[in-house]
Amino acid sequence: MDRTSAEIASLISHHPDVDLKSVHTFLVNSVAPDSAGKESSAGSHGAQGPSTELDNVYVSAGIAVGDVTHLGTFDRTVDTRLITVAINARSPGVPGTDHPRGRQVNIPLREQIGWVRAVLGNRADYAYRVVTDMGQFRVRPAFFVVLVDVEGAPRLAPSDFDWLAVSSGGRRAYPEKLFPADQALLEYLRKNGDLVPAELVSHPQAQPPAVWAQKFVSSLTESFADHLGRMGEDRWFTIDEIRLTGESSVIVQYTWHLVEGDRRFGFDIDLEGLRAHHQERFDDPRAQTAAYRIGGTPFDQPVFRSPTVVDGVTWVRMGYPDHD
Repeated sequence: MDRTSAEIASLISHHPDVDLKSVHTFLVNSVAPDSAGKESSAGSHGAQGPSTELDNVYVSAGIAVGDVTHLGTFDRTVDTRLITVAINARSPGVPGTDHPRGRQVNIPLREQIGWVRAVLGNRADYAYRVVTDMGQFRVRPAFFVVLVDVEGAPRLAPSDFDWLAVSSGGRRAYPEKLFPADQALLEYLRKNGDLVPAELVSHPQAQPPAVWAQKFVSSLTESFADHLGRMGEDRWFTIDEIRLTGESSVIVQYTWHLVEGDRRFGFDIDLEGLRAHHQERFDDPRAQTAAYRIGGTPFDQPVFRSPTVVDGVTWVRMGYPDHD
């Protein structure tokens, strides 16, 4: 009869050759409030020991703790960290052969989870296995991640989390939530799902200006495309230009094709002011939110206050101090 992951975790924790104390100490120190900004490499910390399920196989669980601000939408007031566990397994090396260091081996998923539980303890209930297409053709390390706040308490991932960025590579990646032992968490997951909708994250953080600018243009383009797609064949509207100038401004030009003739409009958008405005008014400095609000504006045929007409184009300033 196959062992459960919990039983395997217990075997690993009590094995005399497996040192988990240093790993647990490292995790406590890495997520402490005074450790903000510190990161470690996965190869520097971890646990090793013999496989519980396969004969003559040695397993290592590498640990890393790092920043998450570039990986999705997070509450900026709780200083979220990312703990990554990379599981590797090898058979013994044979000198003088093609595999002097041994072959990489896939251990059963239940043992992978057992190692994760042994390393993370109760935090493993919130962990995700990151699955990619790379494992279809070769043996790759198994990656598991869990998010924790500044007090070390685990948290669920946001729906816009970049799973590929924390994987072993490939063209696509997706999460598989570990089945929790905590019954209250299990009931919550059954009712609400295993990801937090990004739009419901409180106090979302803002990306650095260069990233914010790129995300704004990308989201604005996506919003325009969505609205245009809803028009179907009746295209009485044309987006003429979307142009990013450095990290500071975006120029948009579009044309309304009306019965009485075409009307041309332009938006001159100050990105720094726009971001500050959204943070102050909505407590939401995300580029995507700002872009989606502006992206729907042209399609409502609004009447703009105090526009400027230059060469037949009605220009509207957004994000500047004189713009409401």
